[in-house]
Amino acid sequence: MTVRIRWQEPLCTALLATTMIGACPASAAAQPAPGSDGYVHVSPDGTVLGPDPYYPKDGNGGYDVDRYSLALDYAPYSMYLSGKVTITATATQDLDRFDLDLRGLTVRSVTVDGVAATFRREGEHELVITPRTPLANGARFTVVVGYDGRPEPIATARGRVGWLAAYGDSAVATGQPRSAMTWFPVNGTEVDKATLRVSVTVLDEFSVLGNGSQVSDVPAGYGRHTVTWSEETALAPSTAMLGIGRWEVERITLPGGRTAINAYHPCAVDKRKIGGRLPEVLEFLTGKFGDYPQSAAGGLFLDRSLGYTHGAQTRPVYGRAATVADLVYASAYQWWGAGVSGKMWRDALMPESIARYAVWLWDEKNGVDPDRRYREMVAKVRDDAAFWAPKLTDPGKGTEFAPTAKAVLMVHALRRLVGDDAFFQILAGFPVINPQGNQNWHDFELYVSAMAQRDLGEFNHAWLDGTVRPPDSLLFPGS
Repeated sequence: MTVRIRWQEPLCTALLATTMIGACPASAAAQPAPGSDGYVHVSPDGTVLGPDPYYPKDGNGGYDVDRYSLALDYAPYSMYLSGKVTITATATQDLDRFDLDLRGLTVRSVTVDGVAATFRREGEHELVITPRTPLANGARFTVVVGYDGRPEPIATARGRVGWLAAYGDSAVATGQPRSAMTWFPVNGTEVDKATLRVSVTVLDEFSVLGNGSQVSDVPAGYGRHTVTWSEETALAPSTAMLGIGRWEVERITLPGGRTAINAYHPCAVDKRKIGGRLPEVLEFLTGKFGDYPQSAAGGLFLDRSLGYTHGAQTRPVYGRAATVADLVYASAYQWWGAGVSGKMWRDALMPESIARYAVWLWDEKNGVDPDRRYREMVAKVRDDAAFWAPKLTDPGKGTEFAPTAKAVLMVHALRRLVGDDAFFQILAGFPVINPQGNQNWHDFELYVSAMAQRDLGEFNHAWLDGTVRPPDSLLFPGS
């Protein structure tokens, strides 16, 4: 379900619609054509930007997903997953073939609108589907894919992402980018957000945790049960999560009376002292960012090293080394990351930088001087060319999150440049101009300049696109 409003790219241009992304009505003479095997991005002025330069085969054209409904059966002692996904989507062109993203696993069957379809695997993760009858532009259709196997994670610079399993113990789907394709067929682009419903059948001794809210927990034969979770707010694929394990579940009350659900691995129950601070953290962040944007809250605390904290929508996932700072970051990510997401993976640091800076705001509340902290950090890296070299607007494939420290320094420099009044208006205002939508660095730059009522071109060039240390006038603005 692609959300596009102000600051968003248009659905398409009339010329490009029938040739590349097919998002506009086709002419009478148009013939059904395959959807692109990578999501093609178009700028607001109609310029074709092409697929994501980091992962050009991720995402697919020709359709827009509204909902994923998964029915999974997991055997923890063989680590074997059997699944059926029902995808409800709308064709955005006359479509005779389309792709889904699925890494590994064996596809057993595919139907489109209840009729068996031809399918084949191609490349690293393409599932190419040819329906028996072409789909008309604007038609809603349903795809059902049956699949099974042992999911494998993807290695990244920060750690493994995707389906992580331990023999006879927990299985967790977490991390970003590209994690969703390791456990279900998906249109793997951030700009095609969709609702997600997941039902998991597993042994009675195991609990299940997912995005959104638990819908049901019913018996499924001797010694087994089926647990269903549903997130009715459209989410980006990278913010989907799933946890199957012997969790110890805790329900806590948030400000306003809402209940949050935290779950802990039995060997991570000491993290209750962190998870229990969620009400305090959300109350603080609401004062900075505005109303909490998600339908639910809580987290999953693991007894394993991840190398990252995953700000999954409504239910972040924390590794063994998690601290209160991780709780603050993952909670802020519900506004900046899950709420407003990037368009391409080179935009990852746009929301990430603000979510990380929320930790500075939290520490400031607790007596840490952010200006002193900033000066001390700059002093440590002032002459470190490698630190300043990555572009925040284009950090590079596989290193999407590597320059996070530089990005956080940028946010504080921006605060000092525009002043606190404009800065905090930006923090609260940008996510709500396109709620649960997608923005890129250019959108952010336009909005910040408008809110600050000044030309920030020099600042953006030095901090966002620069590959060397900014000049002192921009390194210490407002001094």
